[in-house]
Amino acid sequence: MANSRRQRLSPTGLEQAPAPRLRPRWPWVAGAVAAVLLALAWFDGGEEALHPIAQDVALPEQAQ
Repeated sequence: MANSRRQRLSPTGLEQAPAPRLRPRWPWVAGAVAAVLLALAWFDGGEEALHPIAQDVALPEQAQ
């Protein structure tokens, strides 16, 4: 059965071309987020050198 609906016309009376299909942006956003996280991890530098912990500890007086 043929489609009996008329084509949609623009205000000038010309047929409208179908709207171009947009590509999804989520792959680009996910890639940008991953790049930012990798850049932050690289800039942070990972582990830091160990430093000795030295503190005075108050001990109770020993009875003699």
